[in-house]
Amino acid sequence: MNIYILNATVNGKLVTELLCDRCRIKGLITLDESGADSTPEYYDYTQFCKARSLACVKLKSYSFKDERDRKKLEQLDIDLIIIGSWQRLVPDWLISRCRTGIIGTHGSHEGISRGRGRSPQNWALMTGRKRFIMSVFWITEKADDGLIIDTREFEYTDTDSILTSYVKINLCKADMLLENLNNGRIERKEGTPQEKDGRYLPQRIREDGKIDWNRSAADIYNMIRALTKPYPGAYTEYRGTEYVIWLALPVMMKEACLYDHLENGTVISILNESMLVKCGQGLLLVNECSSFDKISEGMVFESADYAAQIRHIIKRHKEKYGTPLSELVSDEVKNR
Repeated sequence: MNIYILNATVNGKLVTELLCDRCRIKGLITLDESGADSTPEYYDYTQFCKARSLACVKLKSYSFKDERDRKKLEQLDIDLIIIGSWQRLVPDWLISRCRTGIIGTHGSHEGISRGRGRSPQNWALMTGRKRFIMSVFWITEKADDGLIIDTREFEYTDTDSILTSYVKINLCKADMLLENLNNGRIERKEGTPQEKDGRYLPQRIREDGKIDWNRSAADIYNMIRALTKPYPGAYTEYRGTEYVIWLALPVMMKEACLYDHLENGTVISILNESMLVKCGQGLLLVNECSSFDKISEGMVFESADYAAQIRHIIKRHKEKYGTPLSELVSDEVKNR
């Protein structure tokens, strides 16, 4: 079987390594350098393919809209494409070119059917969910609605970030794919239908990551770990200067009331290369922050309005897609 992996980002590197090391892969379909601006997680797989003697098929368009890309792909002899990481819909003409089909992976805190769409790991982490349920499934021209080949569940701990989440996702994904390649389920094109009336998670953009210091330190911590590298990061502002917070820890204890007289967002103390910030409930110990040398004790960071952020995200989703929203997002407004 001629198997290609479709992968353009670092987020799919582990699963690509595992598949290439454990089964016969014909080549990678990826983006060339001109497409690097399409995604902040772009990874150049040129040397990866060269080291493994794999064909490296480079596309110019992340959305498959470049006619030169279509001609290039139509010249390939493809049985199966496995999506390592490709954050765009696959066109019907490419699906029909593959004799066996195209396999994708998706999931959410409630599984694939209840959390289709965008940023499922970010949403799960920033809302403090304790599990993630993911599936490998057959790609159709619609988003995340194909027959399910296999499903796995893993736990989130309080120390997981978006990066460790991707490690867990890749390990589960690789194990499911290898198992179902070996047992013949993929070659036989088997799968089970999803639930009807699926729900969708909305896209998040960078501007959605501004911190509301009136929230609890635990909530702010969840946002930071959900949006840290390789994502653009949660950020705050003071007098026109932006500060991106990459790493922090919540301090949740009743003695934090010693700082109740301070405004939320106040920098309480600089502790070597860390700072302690007053939150709506508890304190946040910030351990990695951009432009840290510009921060001084007594500064009061601006606060976003988290509920307004969520309402704006919902409005944007309804205007652009109109698909039914996951309860996770609507509950974020109800609970504020």
